[in-house]
Amino acid sequence: MAVAPEHSPPSDTPRARVRLPRPSLGGLVVGAALAAILAVICRRVGDPDFWWHMETGSWIINHGQLPRHELFTYTASSRVWADQEWGSEVLGDLIYRAGGFLAFSLAYAAVTWVGFWLIWRRIGMERVPAVIAGICLVVAGAAGVEVWGPRSQMISFALTCLTLLWVEAFLRDRNRHLYLLPLVMVVWANLHGGFVYGLAVVGLAAATETVLWLYAAQDGAHRRRSLRLWLTLVACGVAGLLNPLTVRAYLAAIQTQTSAVQQTFIAEWHSPSFHSLGEVGLELLLLLVVFAMAFRRPRLWDAVLTVVGIYAALSAVRNAPLAAAALTPMVAWSLGGAWERSRWQEPLGRWIQRRASDLLILVSAGALIVGVGAVGIAANTLSGQTASTDANFPVGAASWLEAHPTVGTRMFNAYDWGGYLIYRFYGDANRRVFIYGEATELGNQLLQEVSDVENAEPDWQTILNEHGVNYVVERTASALSMALSVDPQWKQVYGDGFAEIFVKR
Repeated sequence: MAVAPEHSPPSDTPRARVRLPRPSLGGLVVGAALAAILAVICRRVGDPDFWWHMETGSWIINHGQLPRHELFTYTASSRVWADQEWGSEVLGDLIYRAGGFLAFSLAYAAVTWVGFWLIWRRIGMERVPAVIAGICLVVAGAAGVEVWGPRSQMISFALTCLTLLWVEAFLRDRNRHLYLLPLVMVVWANLHGGFVYGLAVVGLAAATETVLWLYAAQDGAHRRRSLRLWLTLVACGVAGLLNPLTVRAYLAAIQTQTSAVQQTFIAEWHSPSFHSLGEVGLELLLLLVVFAMAFRRPRLWDAVLTVVGIYAALSAVRNAPLAAAALTPMVAWSLGGAWERSRWQEPLGRWIQRRASDLLILVSAGALIVGVGAVGIAANTLSGQTASTDANFPVGAASWLEAHPTVGTRMFNAYDWGGYLIYRFYGDANRRVFIYGEATELGNQLLQEVSDVENAEPDWQTILNEHGVNYVVERTASALSMALSVDPQWKQVYGDGFAEIFVKR
């Protein structure tokens, strides 16, 4: 056996050069759009529910089981708790323990960004110029500016985008990833109650193909797709039961969507106000939908998604991401098709080919500037976490209560401060909250009582007396604070211009 020499002599054969792939103009434009989206989806923690979700995740990890009864209030502690977000709470708490607020924000920014990448993949199923695709993606990012952030709803956004992509590919006979949806549903149902959105997408597609099959009975493709979609829907429905809550996961999700009290009392369930600057992106998306459909004869599936997406967008602020997921590709397809048919398409295409090298440099510089700018904005946003927490939650009031442990035994608190107060005081019997963001489990009656008290309705004193409330943590200048300040039964013991504490005499 020959043994190779330890040092081989130099060879005269020239080495082959490794050539890196040259970026395309279209890829740079879309990449710049996806980078720009980071500026609006990378947010600091500000959701009032973050605090109690983390405390719940910590409880599950420490006890090795799901809570059977409500943990944090004295008003609803006997209620059975169907915690449909237990998986995201455990994962969130582990992320928070490992890297604090920064890691939590970055993790959910990544989840949300994946949703936009899936929207882009769906857009790519038809020929769409990169500029149009990029503009549509940016508009989609602007449409949900009031909702994006580190919260478990972003998991449902990303997985809804995945479901729409796979259903679209199946309807176009591109692939069979649709059959993997039951496995996705098992994970989804253990992370967030929004798994019902995935079932809705598959169900609507099945119904659409059934209508087309009945209309054109001789078309075997519609029959085949219809039957397979219905079977997939059944499999996904069964997969949704594979969680510790089984049927209660469905009941909790339905109750959340149909509670009139929640939709009246909780701001993000309100219809969008287009007088608000934050809703301009959503308004632009809806206008583009109407404009774009004039250039395209939609399939029945396109029409169904358009109607559902517009209804979702107009019914509640929190539905904006779902509307963006459903509507954005159809806008891109319509505008892209109109451009392909226009008389300017060929002359402009030839001009771009002649100037390709110069344009590549220009677009590369622009993409770099957009990317650096988006990262800079995101970093600046995340750096303000402490100041944001101080500005939005009763940090000073909680510190005062911590320094005065003998003050009060039964608290009434502002609805959206309950989670933060749980985070600060869970385990202290005298600091159990009146209410917090788990509105579905706490019930409509308690929500209505909180609404009456915070708005100082005629029965506010009766409600506080019935629950034995002897101290109140409330916003400065709220209707309740003003009522307490003139009531001789109550004395203000703390105020910082943002929060006030009243103690019953």
